[in-house]
Amino acid sequence: MMTDKKFYDAPLDQTDKQALADRAEIRELLEYERYTRDNGLYAQEAACYSDDAQIHVSWYDGPAKGYFEKLAQANGGGSKHKINYTTVWVNGTKAIGEMTVMMLSPRIKLDGQAVDLHSYARIFTRLEKQNGVWKILSGDCIYERDELVPVVPGQPIKIDTQELASYRESYQGLCYVLARTGLKSSADLPGDDKPVTVEKVYADASNWFFA
Repeated sequence: MMTDKKFYDAPLDQTDKQALADRAEIRELLEYERYTRDNGLYAQEAACYSDDAQIHVSWYDGPAKGYFEKLAQANGGGSKHKINYTTVWVNGTKAIGEMTVMMLSPRIKLDGQAVDLHSYARIFTRLEKQNGVWKILSGDCIYERDELVPVVPGQPIKIDTQELASYRESYQGLCYVLARTGLKSSADLPGDDKPVTVEKVYADASNWFFA
């Protein structure tokens, strides 16, 4: 069912104590999920998700089960997530969470120069209360921007600027680094450089949230 209502237009109501408790539980779940992700606790991370959950990120698009398998094979890839804040909306047994993060990728070398990749994004999740417990149904990443930073300040980074410019602005540094590890990122991920891609994620989520 299509709706013109947007989940983020729902006002904050702190008089609804059940919704208040649900939001607190969901924040704890989402932050714990990132903790398990960053520390290689993949069985605990999987327990945060429903059995049929889906994951949509730069390097993976599919069932959460396959995502955890690939994470374990790569030992997590070494990335860390620095959480800024998490906002949660609840409608009965359905919920939406949006967490702003800075993703710190493993330190890499570009033509011998040590570089850090900082990616700024919003982790967007749909959740459902199943048998009295909140579970993640889907996870998307909305990309804002990123930066390649020399480990030694002031040192120049040798970059193929033509290749870099061929990638989406919201996650071009990430694409550049992934290309050097044999991975390819989709060009149509949700990102602030193309608002229509973000609007679609929000509209689809709103339709689900109010259905």
